[in-house]
Amino acid sequence: MAGPNVADTIIEYLVSQKVRHVFGVLAHTLFPIGDAIARRPEIKFINAQHEGGAGNMALGYARATKKPAVCLVSAGGGATNIVTAVAQAHKESVPLFVISSDIDTAAAAKGAFSSFHGMEHVRLFQPITKQSAKLERVEEIGAQLDSLFRQTTRGRKGPVFFIVPEDFQHAALPEPVSFTPTADPAAPAMDARAAEAAVDLLLQAQTPVVLAGTGVDWAGAREEVRELAELLSLPVAVSYTAKGVFPENHPLALGCLGFGSRPYARKFFQQADLILALGATFSEGTTMRFGHEIIPDKAKIVQIDTDPDELGRNYPTFLSIQADARIAVRAIIDAVKRRQPKEPADGRARAQAIQQARQAWKAELEQRTAKGGLTYESVMKALNQLLSGKEILTTAGMTGDTLRGIDAQAPIIHAGEFRAIGTALATAYGVKIGRPEARVICVTGDGSFMMEQQELATGRYHNIPVMVLILRNNAYGGMKRDQQKSYGGRIIGTELFIPDLAKLAELYGAKGYSVTKQEQLAPVFKETLGKDEFSIVDVKLD
Repeated sequence: MAGPNVADTIIEYLVSQKVRHVFGVLAHTLFPIGDAIARRPEIKFINAQHEGGAGNMALGYARATKKPAVCLVSAGGGATNIVTAVAQAHKESVPLFVISSDIDTAAAAKGAFSSFHGMEHVRLFQPITKQSAKLERVEEIGAQLDSLFRQTTRGRKGPVFFIVPEDFQHAALPEPVSFTPTADPAAPAMDARAAEAAVDLLLQAQTPVVLAGTGVDWAGAREEVRELAELLSLPVAVSYTAKGVFPENHPLALGCLGFGSRPYARKFFQQADLILALGATFSEGTTMRFGHEIIPDKAKIVQIDTDPDELGRNYPTFLSIQADARIAVRAIIDAVKRRQPKEPADGRARAQAIQQARQAWKAELEQRTAKGGLTYESVMKALNQLLSGKEILTTAGMTGDTLRGIDAQAPIIHAGEFRAIGTALATAYGVKIGRPEARVICVTGDGSFMMEQQELATGRYHNIPVMVLILRNNAYGGMKRDQQKSYGGRIIGTELFIPDLAKLAELYGAKGYSVTKQEQLAPVFKETLGKDEFSIVDVKLD
């Protein structure tokens, strides 16, 4: 008796790994896999309007759940449409498992240029994935599936691309394949001597600081970092893409470093004699294009990361430790406690200095917003005053830089150093699907929103209640500003036509709001934040 076909085996494997959602766009070359999903109530298929939207939903889902997300795309154009999302997953180390169809093997034998949808899928995705592979023999489906899926979370997380020809999806296996759930990979351990060495340096330093990256969030180390900071009165900044990893209402919080940072964060780092970097890569965005504007050349750097290739990559380290952030910080805390050190003599002074700097910066913002008008600062101030700290925000591109006025208490999910725009809305959907109990807010620019506005249909069809805050200036605002500065006021290609977005929202069954005055912000935000519903707030900036 023959076993199940390949399509059923793929879905059986995903069920065994506790995958509950698959994001994608169906096509003829995916019908067998689609039908296999339809017959399994354990998995829900979330269809998007465009494969890019499906990929961005998967990115949001993975970052919200800390589990691999699965995408389904078709051969040819379906695969090329998801390239940006896969590249972002690769750059931001997000576990993404993309299954693509391919033309049937008989057509492929005629050559890619002779067939509908034909192209070299494997080679296209190799530079932007941990692994790109094609099913060459039907009987290898079980072993290949398991190996590739595990690869998304082995070592440094990232995307994997797996191609299954259409005719193989129908093919029956000689016998059923049994699967067992994949255990979470063991995190790199912390050498006890390395922990003691790190503590020696921390206790000897006069002006130590912590730089926490997204590796802290992926490791589940946010509480450990807070405990260590309080134990040694360590000021904590987060990397450019890790806003909210350390709560920004904490007395020792400096907020983000790099572009969009609060100016006092740079000051504390410029004065540092020791930097403890936890799951942070010293990227271009965090360091403001490298150099020593933020990272002082005389500071000793203790860098802890799961990826050995990141250790000392951009700045020389005094001590490099390959370890999981949570395990490493816990080992450092335990080593500190064994020594029973006294509270640093200037510990309280550090916190007071941060508080004073924060208050001075907020007073400056207050002066700007007191003039009236709708500016980035006034919008963020009004939003910040009403956030409970339990919301999850998504954003993209340069709009993320405007969120420096938000005192984030939970990680903000940013498009990251890849700087892609047209991603925040679909990402918010993925976050909401993964964390249905959370209020999810997408903060995006109008130019970015227009690149993915078709995904409003996805939100309506699947009833995904997110709040969408659109900052409108009828332009790619940051680019237009920089063009004007650099080219004598001349601009090209950066001004846009934007329709009435409140009316557009209503066409998609969402509640639409149009804000044209500063005094409208608070009542509109109160209403939209108070209801877990699908809404769009179109703020027309001055």
